[in-house]
Amino acid sequence: MFVSYTVKNHQFKETSKGRGIISYEIADTHGNKRTVSAIAQLGMRNKIKSVRPIHKRELPLIQALLKSSVNDKIEVDFTEYNEQNPREGSSKDIGVREKEIPDDFKDHTIHDIDEIGHNKFRLFQLAALSALVLAALMSLKHSFF
Repeated sequence: MFVSYTVKNHQFKETSKGRGIISYEIADTHGNKRTVSAIAQLGMRNKIKSVRPIHKRELPLIQALLKSSVNDKIEVDFTEYNEQNPREGSSKDIGVREKEIPDDFKDHTIHDIDEIGHNKFRLFQLAALSALVLAALMSLKHSFF
């Protein structure tokens, strides 16, 4: 997957000696702007020695941005990275669930208004329990204050 961007701005903020955060403001071909950041390690003469993206899926983008300047147009190929690092939940992801997740409350869910008549006793129990809990909380409040 190829994506094109234009570098609008970049800045470096030193957070400690020899380290900092580099941020790039970029725009895609549709004009959508976003900011991409990475943690940078400085080397000799305060040149960037290495970077680690804040979000690991942005690694190919950060690598391309390091070689760019403001107003440069860059094209990033995410294909190889996506093949090696599939998104969670994708079909390539190991351990994808094929079975439905069990719903312990499925039998106790009211799906339409007609079911309320069939569940009057259960609703009455819930209302009574709620009233008892409320009364208990009120008595605890009055005993402490």
